[in-house]
Amino acid sequence: MKIIEIDKKATPKSTLSGSTTQLRKRMLENTIPIYFIDWCLFSAIGMEEHIGNIQFICAIDTFDGLHPNIFVPKEFEYDHSLTCEQTLRALLTNEEVIAHIKSQGSGKMLTWLLDDEIEQLAAELGLEICLPPHAIRHQWDNKVNTNRLAERAGVPCVPYILSPIENYGHLRSISSDLGEHLVVQMPHGAGGETTFFISNEADFNRHCINITNGEEMKIMTRINCIGASLEACITKHGVVVTPLLFELIGIPEINIYKGGWSGDEFLPNAFPRHIIESAKEYAVKMGEALRQVGYNGYFQPDMLIDEDNKTLYLGEMNLRFSGFTPLINNTNLAHQDIPLLILHLAEWLKIDYQLNTTELNNHWTDQSQLKPLSFLHVKNVLDSLAKPIRSGIYRMEADGTVVFDRPAINPNALVGEQELFWMGSAGRDSKIEKGDEIGALFVRGRVTTDGKHLTDKAKVWLKGLGLPTLQS
Repeated sequence: MKIIEIDKKATPKSTLSGSTTQLRKRMLENTIPIYFIDWCLFSAIGMEEHIGNIQFICAIDTFDGLHPNIFVPKEFEYDHSLTCEQTLRALLTNEEVIAHIKSQGSGKMLTWLLDDEIEQLAAELGLEICLPPHAIRHQWDNKVNTNRLAERAGVPCVPYILSPIENYGHLRSISSDLGEHLVVQMPHGAGGETTFFISNEADFNRHCINITNGEEMKIMTRINCIGASLEACITKHGVVVTPLLFELIGIPEINIYKGGWSGDEFLPNAFPRHIIESAKEYAVKMGEALRQVGYNGYFQPDMLIDEDNKTLYLGEMNLRFSGFTPLINNTNLAHQDIPLLILHLAEWLKIDYQLNTTELNNHWTDQSQLKPLSFLHVKNVLDSLAKPIRSGIYRMEADGTVVFDRPAINPNALVGEQELFWMGSAGRDSKIEKGDEIGALFVRGRVTTDGKHLTDKAKVWLKGLGLPTLQS
């Protein structure tokens, strides 16, 4: 398998001290096999430009053979309906994958979602998973326990109670101080599928089977809010925090869930200064609280901004890579200074380096340093099957027509606002049913007017790509 040769002379110079430059150089010169293993390349897109000897083992090749670092087993039938964990287990027990890893040598493993069985399978292949043990992550990314940890760290959450729910009457009796409109979240889940909005008994009955299962639920006041997020990394030098970005939730053209994640926008001056500083403070506090319970490396706090009183709250937290990872690790700051993923990986490679985390965090909250980059995470919202879309760079003509311009393997190939990078998340022959992912589009600019509604240009992009969401 061919590995991309990186031009080390082309590495952008950081405006910080030489510590990030030193670590970037060390990572490019890495000789230990790094395996990113997942159903597709989504979380690690673009990292071949930063990490030496990285290989991507995927269930499907969404680049039609054009990405030189992707290994896909020939005798592997990808089922789009499987969970990430099921797909990962299938890959780690596939004979071609096992033979490939043995031929390349033992090393480190990066992935997104995993469990105890996957940890054991990786160990049998001589792979060290670059995440804390599943038991720690499962305990503390539990939405109920996240709030308990936030209380311990002094980080405010939306007014809430934690309790199992017996029936509608019981819910109303225990949440009387939270108001008429409630948000109920199950302990685990992603993408809005386990977040329920309840204002009356009819709402409750629609979700009763999920929220009366005996588990402790997080029950919150429903606030008029804007979603904001960042990613952070607990390093041996301190907690590094990325800039705050808009989290796009429940955009109906591309997501079937009201609370479903729909993408992100990274742009300067998106939030008031006090919100930006509070987000950084809360992330550092949560990072240090996580360090105390034995966690290190990547984590992602979701923030909520109450539009009525401009208060920032912690919403929930993912102890892993997240949907924001491909955007944040491909921003101008990641290329200028360092991708957060490198800081995470350095914890497992035991690289000796120096880093002033305060200096880096202050630099990343300097709004003058940010250049816009956004993406939409597109799902099929129709009952009919959707067709996969070819990955690469698309161009918008003066009349609004969208045409395929050239192949590309990551969003760094974008050269202007009249281009988008589309990354498909399904294989050429995949059957994409309602609710399934189709892919993600990256653009150098905004995709919403206010964090909630698509811009006219974004609608043109989606329609021009041939997405059924806007052609029904």
